[in-house]
Amino acid sequence: MTLLTALIALPLLACPAAPVASPGLDRAQVDASAKWVAHFDVEALRSTQLFQEIKAADKDGELDRALSEVAEEHGIQVLEDVFSVTAYGTALGEEHGVVLVQANARVEAALAAAQVKAGAKSLRIRERDSLQWGAGAQSGFSCLLPATGDRRQIVLTKTQADLEQALDVLDRKRPALDSQPQSDLYAPPAAGSFAFVAATGILEELTGAHGHDIKQVSAATRLAKGLRIELGEASGNVYLDLRLRTEKPEDAQRIQKIFVGLLAMPGAVLGTESEEGEVIERLTQAITVEALNEIAHVRFQYASKALFGEIQKLHGLDDEEHAEGEPK
Repeated sequence: MTLLTALIALPLLACPAAPVASPGLDRAQVDASAKWVAHFDVEALRSTQLFQEIKAADKDGELDRALSEVAEEHGIQVLEDVFSVTAYGTALGEEHGVVLVQANARVEAALAAAQVKAGAKSLRIRERDSLQWGAGAQSGFSCLLPATGDRRQIVLTKTQADLEQALDVLDRKRPALDSQPQSDLYAPPAAGSFAFVAATGILEELTGAHGHDIKQVSAATRLAKGLRIELGEASGNVYLDLRLRTEKPEDAQRIQKIFVGLLAMPGAVLGTESEEGEVIERLTQAITVEALNEIAHVRFQYASKALFGEIQKLHGLDDEEHAEGEPK
């Protein structure tokens, strides 16, 4: 695992750390032409009841061991030293995209050590000291921005052109999201959100001329022109909020009917007489679906502690079913 991979592919759990005010998604750092944006707030996650429940359930310490391996190899406690990760792309495809990592001062030494180990090449991009990792199709680029107190920011891209554009956004030489009219998809995440994804235009590309090798797309996806997903916790309740933007109110109503039908299926199959059916029934009852003009809105909300208990119950029932099916 490379340091860049470790920083981008963050696990979802961490050890407790001293609380620091989380800045959340900074729209001034995201290109105005972004077709998708994702933000993961490590600090916000660590402050949730859900996080405490998940940590308490890791009685074997598997998560701590995995994090220790990363720390031993790279000299950085990924989920203690990293505050947040923001990613965005102005085009669809693996060769495009920008990742912004907010971390503390320890990431600076870790990056320097990784440069020596990997033989990364130093170069100047947009009058900033940058690094090129690898060459050809396997190359990647990074730039460690000037320090601001204890916080550091690393910009990671696949191509030099993407890094140049990302630095232009940060230097206010290229328009950012905060310069654009507020949209329902790219509005700042709600307080308590620790994971956020928004996309517009991508669904059309998946079914358009490019195709991207996707032959079949669900009816709801074909009707949606943009989506926004937030995962977070407020007042001890974990929530998942999904909004699908359509062209017409009738399309939003059609998506609403699709989701209502999908929610009825588990109950029809499992019923409510089995223990598993009772759990599924409680979870589906916590989901609301509505159509608001051109927006199809789906929201799930459940007490964090109770939700984790329901998940553990389903997991236990699944283990029992497999045990009964094994030959004696």
